[in-house]
Order: sequence, then C-alpha cells, then structure tokens
Amino acid sequence: MTKTYETLWDRFLNRLPASAANDAIRTLKRGGTFKDVDFFTLKEAEQRVDDYRYNAKQAIVTYKAWKLKKAVRGLFGVFDDREGTHLRAHARAMTSIYLDARRDHADLTHLLMRSVSDDAAANGNPSKEGGRHDT
Repeated sequence: MTKTYETLWDRFLNRLPASAANDAIRTLKRGGTFKDVDFFTLKEAEQRVDDYRYNAKQAIVTYKAWKLKKAVRGLFGVFDDREGTHLRAHARAMTSIYLDARRDHADLTHLLMRSVSDDAAANGNPSKEGGRHDT
C-alpha cells in the first residue's frame, strides 16, 4: 500500500481557487528564506488554528445538545431530523476546517524551522554580507 503525502502547496492548489492558491504560494516563496514565514506569520496562523478549534468544539457541543434535546422530546420529529442533519454537517465542516488549518500550521512551522536551519548565519557560517565578525 502506497501512502501519499499532500504538501502544503498541494493543499493550497486543491482547496483554493487557482488565482488565490498561486498568490498564497508566491507570497510564501517570494524571498526563499525565513523572511517568507516569520514569527508573526506563524503566530497569526496559530491564532487562526485556535479559532477554528474553538468553532469546531462549539459545533460539536451544539450537535450533542441537539441530540439530547431530541431524545427528550420527539414531538416534532421531522423538523428535529432536518435540524440534526444540518447541525451534524456544520460540526463536520468546522472540524474539517480546523484539521486543515492545524495541518497547514504544522507545515508553516516546518518551513520556518527548515529555512532557519538552512540559513548560513544561523549555522555559525557567516556569509560575506553579514553575520559574525571576528577581529
């Protein structure tokens, strides 16, 4: 069985419209170093992941409350079933968004760490333009 791995760029291209995906990829690749994904970008992504986690949890709590309410009163069964279908779909969508955002955040973190570790000055090998000056 072959496992396939969807990269951050693949997810952009699969989830977003083509122009938005290309803009996002171009923005992240523009400098080619850690300047693309800096601490603030990562912090903003982390905040979005936390927001999506909260929304997913709230959607699940709402769905569970509806399920309990339905069990208690079965008078309007047809309407409750439709409401439940909607709430379940909403909970699934919010959870899916959260999981995608969490995966993207992990990939951004990996890009930042890799670009910092690939940076010559960060490894103690200063370039001619800057870095450590021993006199």
